[in-house]
Amino acid sequence: MLRFLRKNMKVVLIFVIVAFSMSVFLGISFFGGGGGGAGQNQIKTAKGFLLINGKEVDPSHYSRIYNRLRSNFPARLSPKEMLYLESMAMSQTIDFSLMLAAAKQEVKVSGSELNQAIENIAKSQKVPSVGRLKKIVQRSGGNWNSLKKAIKEDLLVQKLISKKNKEVKVSPNDLREINVRHILIRHQKGKEEDVEERVKRIFVKARGGEDFAKLAKKYSEDPGSKVKGGDLGYFTTGAMVPPFEEAAFKLKIREISQPIKTDFGYHIIKLENSRLRKISGQKDIEKAIMQEKQQKFFSDWMFNLKKDTKIKIIDASLRALDLRLKGKLNEAVFEYNKAIAENPGNAYPHIFLASLYEELDKNELAVSEYKAAIDLSSGDPTFYILLGDLLVKMNNKSAAIKQYKKASIIAGDKKMIHEELVTKFKKLRSNANVQKELQEISRISKKEAFEKGLLDKQQKLKTE
Repeated sequence: MLRFLRKNMKVVLIFVIVAFSMSVFLGISFFGGGGGGAGQNQIKTAKGFLLINGKEVDPSHYSRIYNRLRSNFPARLSPKEMLYLESMAMSQTIDFSLMLAAAKQEVKVSGSELNQAIENIAKSQKVPSVGRLKKIVQRSGGNWNSLKKAIKEDLLVQKLISKKNKEVKVSPNDLREINVRHILIRHQKGKEEDVEERVKRIFVKARGGEDFAKLAKKYSEDPGSKVKGGDLGYFTTGAMVPPFEEAAFKLKIREISQPIKTDFGYHIIKLENSRLRKISGQKDIEKAIMQEKQQKFFSDWMFNLKKDTKIKIIDASLRALDLRLKGKLNEAVFEYNKAIAENPGNAYPHIFLASLYEELDKNELAVSEYKAAIDLSSGDPTFYILLGDLLVKMNNKSAAIKQYKKASIIAGDKKMIHEELVTKFKKLRSNANVQKELQEISRISKKEAFEKGLLDKQQKLKTE
């Protein structure tokens, strides 16, 4: 994997640079590993792994999102961390798919815009031409048309987000915050006329000059503010229900509103004070408020987009994950076994099933699953470490040491694995193995220093 990365780093960077606004769904199309640890994307690339509103989701969306997220995690993940990562990727895949569907209806990306984006990627990676970029992608096993499709989709979503952001405006009221008191009289089923009459009498008293705070303490049916004389403190736009907010922000200081009807009841509002907003750490208040409003607008828009969405998970591993997160552990076991049957060459369902058996205190079954994963992927040192960790929990220290020693042999030049093994051997008081791991770390460090020296010399020769 490290050799692949050194050879194809340009391609990895090219795919990393494919992104859109907010970098929420930035992805890479090749998995970069970063230390040979467990946790790479295990979703099959066949269609039909997820349905949203009855339509198939492109698995490449999940792959790109998963791998972008993976790059932000440590080199080696525990099974629980891998599950958390998969959960995040699934959630973001659903969000991205919904936004993409909306974008296709609302915005368009022209051929010239797509070409310009590709040219920008080539320039940013110092590739002399788009033609050269295409050759780099193809020689590295990438699909040029798939890359163009991914870039276009990201541009579509970027355009949609930009369009939504432009719909947000900052009004003068957004720049201030107000302090009001109110008197709330709640609705009473079948007694609406009586309630309205009561509100009118209180309103007359308030407008007649009686102390508003005392009236609120006597009549208000809002338990939160009643004891404070109806004081709601300072608030900004967006904090109250629309009818209340609209009436409150129209008032002048010490002015009392007509009774305002909301879903809560009838409100009589008095404006006590108004002042310019201050946001800690922000000098440009208008810009900060714009960002705040855009985030809320986007959040509300996404909520409405998702609220009636029907999700159907087809992939057995992801179904198992969903059930596991819901606490349906025995059902999750069934789905993991189904995933193993559907994809017998994949080690990761065994790893996830093993961790689930650990959670269920079925350690012997967990050992069997870790061994099954090792049989399928014997070159991954992390699998031996996972098995060793379980054996330590089972107080079988000698067997655990054997697994850790196997991991050390397979790890090769992966310094992080050896560093982790030092800690594990220390806990087991296996001093001889601690020394062996320290020797390996020293060897790798010397090798890295030598390789760096060669690269530095090559760079120096190029610049002279």
